[in-house]
Amino acid sequence: MRIRMTIGRRIGIGFGLFIFFALVVVLLTNSTIERSREINAQINNVYGPSVDALVRLRNLVVNARTLTKHWALVESIPDAPEKTALTKLSTHDLPGLIDRIDTLQAWWGRDEVASMGRAFQDMSVLFALQDSVKHMLPSFESYKNPVAYFNARDIAEEGGALDRQTDKVLADLDELLDQQGRKRENLREGMIHSFNSLRFIVLYLGLALVVVGSVGAVIIVRGIVRPVSSLRGILLQLGRGVFPRKWIKVGNDEIGDMSKALGQLVDGLKRTTDFSHALAAGNFQAEYQPLSEEDVLGHALLMMRKELGERERILEEKVRERTEEMVRQKDEVERQSRKVVELYKNVTDSIRYAKRLQESILPPEARIRTLLPNSFVYYRPKDIVSGDFYWVEEVAGSMVFAAVDCTGHGVPGAFMSLVGHNALNQVVLERGVTTPADALEQLNRIAFDTLHKDRDQYVRDGMDMALCTYHPATMLLEFAGANCPLYLVRGTELLQVAANKMPVGGFAQQEGSFQGHTLQLQPGDAVYVFSDGYADQFGGPKGKKFRYRQFRELLLRITPEAPDRKKALLHQAFLEWKGTQEQVDDILVLGIQV
Repeated sequence: MRIRMTIGRRIGIGFGLFIFFALVVVLLTNSTIERSREINAQINNVYGPSVDALVRLRNLVVNARTLTKHWALVESIPDAPEKTALTKLSTHDLPGLIDRIDTLQAWWGRDEVASMGRAFQDMSVLFALQDSVKHMLPSFESYKNPVAYFNARDIAEEGGALDRQTDKVLADLDELLDQQGRKRENLREGMIHSFNSLRFIVLYLGLALVVVGSVGAVIIVRGIVRPVSSLRGILLQLGRGVFPRKWIKVGNDEIGDMSKALGQLVDGLKRTTDFSHALAAGNFQAEYQPLSEEDVLGHALLMMRKELGERERILEEKVRERTEEMVRQKDEVERQSRKVVELYKNVTDSIRYAKRLQESILPPEARIRTLLPNSFVYYRPKDIVSGDFYWVEEVAGSMVFAAVDCTGHGVPGAFMSLVGHNALNQVVLERGVTTPADALEQLNRIAFDTLHKDRDQYVRDGMDMALCTYHPATMLLEFAGANCPLYLVRGTELLQVAANKMPVGGFAQQEGSFQGHTLQLQPGDAVYVFSDGYADQFGGPKGKKFRYRQFRELLLRITPEAPDRKKALLHQAFLEWKGTQEQVDDILVLGIQV
């Protein structure tokens, strides 16, 4: 009876052999590593610290001899640095190190413990000699005692008892260090031997793993990978809608079963494809036989053939009806589009004409330069027409000028600017009121009566204004403001003159609501009045407002420049800050310099 070699059996045999050899390698490697770890622990935890402690003990013994000789041979006070160092070494460093060595002796061999015992005995004698020197010469006056001085000198002189005993202790420590070094070297040789064994195990058993892996790979490739790869190619072709032209050999395993089933599936798909092509061509009489009663796709195709025939008839009728409707709608859309374009052109032309009317009420630049030499106006509307405007006139030898910011911008702001311009002409030119505070009071009443006449509720219409009267003969400047302050630049300092926190024409106001200011100007002073559009512009690297602080710094920088240069610098700074952002409001800056 032929045994069926399934995929599971093939993979099981290959991986079983691989796992067996891998387990042998792991066990032998673990055993070798544990042995090496024990040796390394002895070296690092016992002999390494022991050798370091013995070397440090030897150095302390040598230092103690040097300090004792200095105590005996050099007259010094009790708190001399050398005596203090010897006392610290004897009372703190040596006892602590000896305790450390006592702890490490628990891991030493008998011969090492015996050698350390002899060294401790010799050190006791050495410490006794050091204590004798300390007791003989406890103070500076004791050096005057010839008996004590010569006895201490006899102990500490070159080749004396102190040197002999120290050399004996050093010899004991050197012998112990030699023993420790030999044991550490033996342990290192044992570790090297363990690693050599590990290398041998890894090398030969690793080769065995390679052989077993290669054999398993050949079995898997020939019995599994190649047939699966062929099936994969066929499935990828089917995924792209291409039927295979050749089939793999059907084997006696699971892959053979899949190949047989895949062939049956492809035959069914070919018949389904042919039927679909017939339906697509409009042949709703094409024949098709489902694979079985359970063939859901086949029965669905038959149902689709029936429904498609009926829907084709309905769709043809709907297409005809909707084509007629679309033709009618197209004509109507084109008619409305032409009407909207015409209306847009009419509105735009009207606004552009309004711009010419608004510009006609603004004083020409030449007249401003005549009335106010060394002056400039930076004026940049947001839209075609503006809610900001400037006003300059001469009245009885004095120069009256104003910067006005009306509510809104564009067309609404432009209408407000006409109201403000007419009110200024009426108050200043017709009535002769040149005091800014009094003029703002009358402007407030005129604007309120104009904007709120016959209204039952309050409407937030009005204008912000900075109004100034300059007397050239006395260099006096009078100022009053409605939400618009005045900046005075004198040298490297900028002074701000505050305005009243209320608009002109916003609501009814009692007499004396606007406060006037009188400034005595000096040669070289620069005065600026402006709307809030420049400081409120968004831009910069973070898309934030320009702010008044930055605006004041800019005015300080440009004040020494000529008027045209100031205007150009203001424009350049504005464009750099705005970048790609949209202008948010009308902008007006009026500056004069005396």
